[in-house]
Amino acid sequence: MSQSAANHGLRGRTAVAGVGETAYYKRGQSRDPEFVLVLKAILAACEDGGISPREIDGFCSYSNDRNTPARLANALGLEELRYSNMQWGGGGGGAAAVVQNASSAVHAGSADVVVAYRGLAQASSAVSARAGAVRPCAASSLTRFPMA
Repeated sequence: MSQSAANHGLRGRTAVAGVGETAYYKRGQSRDPEFVLVLKAILAACEDGGISPREIDGFCSYSNDRNTPARLANALGLEELRYSNMQWGGGGGGAAAVVQNASSAVHAGSADVVVAYRGLAQASSAVSARAGAVRPCAASSLTRFPMA
């Protein structure tokens, strides 16, 4: 990578701070609805990253996720929702795109802690949920929030 690209990209400026997921279930086997699984995945990501859920101020998802940022923010008791984004298209690249969107939101100053998530249900019950929080990464916080 050229020095110019390194200076203008997001590398070293944001980091995935935590990762969370729920158990995977066969269709119809989960006792929890999809929304609860998404909340559990977000809380697991926060715990993994050493972040209070109340620090979250943004959400990114893809492919018309039914778990809206406003509903998640309310359930988590967030003081402010500063950023939300829904990635459309991209075939199988939607998961990578939401991490990029979350990173860009943090880098641009639109939000400080953005959760990239996706809840998925088959029929009327949840299958799985994953979430990861993206937080700014600077030299002073690199030890607390190392990039993977």
